[in-house]
This record gives sequence, structure tokens and C-alpha cells, in this order.
Amino acid sequence: MPRPEIAAFWEETLAELRRVDLQPELSPAPEHAGREYSVQRLVLHSYGGVRLRGWYCVPKEAPPPGGFPAVLCVPGYSGARAIPTQLPMHGYALLLLYPRAQGESKAEWDLESGTKLTYHLTDRGRFYYRAGYMDCVRGIDFLASRPEVNAARLGMWGRSQGGGFTLATASLDRRLRAAIGEEPFLCTYPVAVNVTTKPYVELHDYLAEHPDRREAALATLVYFDPLNLVDAITCPTLVNVGLMDETCPARTIFPVFDAIRTTHVAKALMVYPLLGHEACADFNRHALHWLSTYL
Repeated sequence: MPRPEIAAFWEETLAELRRVDLQPELSPAPEHAGREYSVQRLVLHSYGGVRLRGWYCVPKEAPPPGGFPAVLCVPGYSGARAIPTQLPMHGYALLLLYPRAQGESKAEWDLESGTKLTYHLTDRGRFYYRAGYMDCVRGIDFLASRPEVNAARLGMWGRSQGGGFTLATASLDRRLRAAIGEEPFLCTYPVAVNVTTKPYVELHDYLAEHPDRREAALATLVYFDPLNLVDAITCPTLVNVGLMDETCPARTIFPVFDAIRTTHVAKALMVYPLLGHEACADFNRHALHWLSTYL
């Protein structure tokens, strides 16, 4: 388990989220639908009452007994993400959710200053990723509430920032039955703060410009680093890393993967020597197999 003070912080945060009514609003989006699946626009309420937007996709075929398995996807750091249509085409209900200040959800709420990595960096109560992680848990809340979904067969798959979100969500929400962290961002901050490629360079530059805030900033990041959370993961977890990736370097990912306890959960790491920070068709095949095996 995470250290007691970290666990208590997240227990308090989850309790605050539970006090916010989901209030989902769905409306048809036939322009995004395919022959095998329907798509609806979604608006829901998350941590602090902030509204989020997303796309909810469901196969057009009749649900299997118990309901469809379902997968939550969230975007990378840019906030942009196309609907991953391969999942509904393979029989999964899919929620593509944009956490606050990202993608479609920027129309509901945006940062008033700074970047996601530096927003209230010295205050763990207001740091961006406190609410950002809760937005992902809220996505799981939505999927678990749907009558056509099997709430015992929920997974999450994200790349880059989405991969970091996936590892954090799997740490905080035991309803997940499978997690896929693809080239995960947000990992091993004591190493990441020295990375000078985007977006980690935002942390590097912030600390260089504000050396007096370094201690407080690092103390905040302790609470959000998957390195200090993944010990709590209880679902099968698949991760990959590209050894040519300068955006999410392997040295930030390996320690987090190692911290997932194999006594608790099956885990696997796919290492690609020539892969940069980019999608990988081979890993996609492994990821789909992971979902079909565990969901």
C-alpha cells in the first residue's frame, strides 16, 4: 500500500468526488458513428462540480449476458484524441473522456494560468492532477452506471499522459479489471524533473526559475507519482516502453513498472528498442489480447 499519508490524501479526495452527483447527459452523435457502433456525446459532472465532455461508443449488436465489457480512454498531454474505433468494433463499450482543461472539456473549464504540470505545483490540494486523476475515476463511475455495461468487466487503456492516467487510476480504483499504460507519462518525478524534452521540460524550467519552490514542488509530486501509487494496483497491467523515446524516457517508466507487485497482480512489460514516442502496431495487438484475456 502507498505510505499512510498518501493513502489518506487520496481517500479524502475520493470521498469528495463521491459527493458530486454524476448527472450524465447523453445526446446522439451520428456523424461519428460507424456501421458496427453508435456514438453519443457525453457531459458529466466531476470533482469540484466541473463538467467534463466525452464520446460514448457502444456496439450496435445486442449486449452479451451481463453486458458489454467497457474501456475508458483518455488523451495524451496535448488533450487531443480521436475516438479509438477499434475497441467498439471488437465488442467493447468505449468512453473517450477528456479530463478538465483538455480537448473537448476545455469548453467547460480551463487553466487560468500555467500548464497542467505546473498548475499550483507547490500545493497538493490544488495541483492539476488531483482533479485530473479524479476525472478518470469519474469516467469509471459512468461506465459502471450503464445498464448495457458489465460493471465487473471494466478496463482502461491510454498512451503517454493517458498511460500515466491509467496507472494512477488503476492504483486508486479497484473496479478496473485490466489496465494498459502505453508509453506512460507522469512517472518517477525525481528523474522526470531533470528531463529537458517536452513536456517534462515544463517542470525542469519551473524549478530552474523558482529554486526557492523546489522543495515544496517535489513534496507535492510525491503524492501524484505512480511510483508511489502502483503498489495498490490489483488488476492485470500491461506497459510498454520505447528505448528511443525522449518524451517519456525508459528511465522514468522502468521504476514504476518494477513497483507493481507481482504478488498482487499479473503484469507485463513490452520493450521496443527502436520505438520513439509514437503508436506501435505490435503493441496494439498485444493490448487487444490483454483486454480479451482479462475482460
